Amino acid sequence: MSTTVTDELIRKAKDAGAAAEKSRREMLMASGRRAEAVFALWAEGMPVRKIAEVIGVSPSVSQRLLEKARESRPRLPRREERVSYELHRAVAEKISEDPESVLSKARTNLQRMASRTRDAYAQGWVAEWNTLVNGGDINRLVEGMLRPDERGTDLRQMTPFAGVLSQEERLVAIHKATRAA
Repeated sequence: MSTTVTDELIRKAKDAGAAAEKSRREMLMASGRRAEAVFALWAEGMPVRKIAEVIGVSPSVSQRLLEKARESRPRLPRREERVSYELHRAVAEKISEDPESVLSKARTNLQRMASRTRDAYAQGWVAEWNTLVNGGDINRLVEGMLRPDERGTDLRQMTPFAGVLSQEERLVAIHKATRAA
């Protein structure tokens, strides 16, 4: 085989591999979004069988999607921690849909928070949020805002994302927190 043909086959194999990996990631993300949507429907009071009916799957698939969403959450002991976590999950979803709008709102809020914050701990949280929001790495921001540890809980208590979610989105998140317990 000539070098040109070999090089072309190698390029095709690499391109196909990259396309397959991209498709795999997109499929995993879509599966996660589907599980979240099932969880939201269930949190809003729709029975698992009805969810299965309206999305066109079997009840067992609907139940597995619900369990997938519930298992993806950390075990937070207090209701207010779960509510804050779910609100930030909803914000993370909005970031993936429209990062510039959400980040712009967060930057505006951070400026206001920085000018009003006097407590040293709170100044540290504002500084950490500034680093996350302005760092240019959306994945790092989402990981930081959804940390299941004490630092994540503390950060979520002083969030720069006020005003990002609609009232309806906030209510769905609160219902998820209640049902996630």
